[in-house]
Amino acid sequence: MSPSTYRQYEGVKARRRWITVGLVLLAAAFAIRSAQFGNPLIHVDENFYLLVGDRMLHGALPYVDIWDRKPIGLFVLFAGIRLLGGDGIVQYQVVATLFAAATAFVVARIAAPMAGRIAATVAGIVYLLLLGLVGGSGGQAPVFYNLFVAGAALATLTALTRPERNAWDVRRQGAIAMGLIGLALQVKYTAVFEGLFMGLALMWASWRTSRSPARLAVDMALWIGLALAPTLAAMAWYAAIGHLDAFLYANFLSIGDRSGAEAKELTRRLAKAWKALHIPLFAVMLAALLEPWKRWERGPATFGFALAWLGAAIAGYAVFGTYFDHYALPLFAPLAVTCAPLFTYRPYRFGLVAASLMVLSGAIANAVIVRKSQLKRGHQAEMTAMVNAIRPRLKGCLYVWNGDPLLYHLTGSCLPTRHPFAGHLNLLREHGAVGVDQETEVRRILAGRPSVIVDHEPTPRDFNFAVVAIVKAELKRAYRPVKIVPLKGSRLVVYERVEPK
Repeated sequence: MSPSTYRQYEGVKARRRWITVGLVLLAAAFAIRSAQFGNPLIHVDENFYLLVGDRMLHGALPYVDIWDRKPIGLFVLFAGIRLLGGDGIVQYQVVATLFAAATAFVVARIAAPMAGRIAATVAGIVYLLLLGLVGGSGGQAPVFYNLFVAGAALATLTALTRPERNAWDVRRQGAIAMGLIGLALQVKYTAVFEGLFMGLALMWASWRTSRSPARLAVDMALWIGLALAPTLAAMAWYAAIGHLDAFLYANFLSIGDRSGAEAKELTRRLAKAWKALHIPLFAVMLAALLEPWKRWERGPATFGFALAWLGAAIAGYAVFGTYFDHYALPLFAPLAVTCAPLFTYRPYRFGLVAASLMVLSGAIANAVIVRKSQLKRGHQAEMTAMVNAIRPRLKGCLYVWNGDPLLYHLTGSCLPTRHPFAGHLNLLREHGAVGVDQETEVRRILAGRPSVIVDHEPTPRDFNFAVVAIVKAELKRAYRPVKIVPLKGSRLVVYERVEPK
């Protein structure tokens, strides 16, 4: 067999092996996540995205007709999902699972040069398991944008470590990486921190390859342009239709008006996130100390890159300072990558034991967390009970004062406000940060006499109690409860308007 034929044969074998890895990770993704398929109450965020996507297909304009801070790309994604038919719930969950499986595959591709294909596949499974620990079992934004960021990481790593690289190859890989970061930014802007790290790494690769200031300048201009292009295109479109101010305030300015949480609450959130993070972080520490990646030719460079990527993701998590559990989701791709070498550590079969423990503990934790979440937030039966109570009583717009905005979608109700995400009008931290005065907007909604109001009791401690008093007084004066759906530790209540005597 000639050398060229042998190389072709080895290339075909490698592709077949990676196809097998992809199929394994796809099957794992569906096995891990299917328990939540059809659940409309996984998280309030994602059922709001589905509502916005659906209303966009009926002419609603984000930031103008429906207000939120997320980039337009996320809503366009959910609008596309609505074209798949049905009510969109299973559809968005299946699409999110495909994104998760694809991300796990990219995680495996990044990890393979420092851990081998089998350990890298385990790392992909670990990524899938980690998602479910902090609210990522459905369609949270990072479940989608992690794929773009991981793809950018793979392209950046290729530019840094490919032996036969040249200046044109670095430019091409950089263009792929920054184009993907541009897409990620239009799903959630927190990808900017990982994007900055990868941009700096690519600049170094460009300089090291060409030693040309002119070439570096051209590369930087190209890459920055590609990273910013989707956001600039969205901004230009809003400017062309006369709504640039609305776009800028929602996307970039309003976050600065939002107040922070108390230290006690932040500590509680960090402690909750730590429960999910401490095991993979400990695995990364062991991988750094035991150095199993040194066995591989590209191991040191790959592990160093993965650690730096993880550091950038942690910086993004830390800078915003809100520490909600699902904000940790972007950490899991670099965490899974950097865990991978540990699974190859040979003495006393330590790597095999570590891999087995991480997969087993992750599977058990996922099952427990899914069950707890469904008891706390409800499932399809609870949502059906709510919808069935609301539909026959609708004589105008529903008002979800405290609850899931998906109720607007499933009941077919009109929106009584351009702020259908309930937290924007009831949370104290959002006071003065959503473009309207909370008390004024709630009074306006109630003045429209919504035929049905939905509440979730008891009232959380972080609500604006001046607004709570307004709503509770109106509920007492002109509404009666017609449906109570009990949950663990709380209850959903449907109120019907009855004209006071």
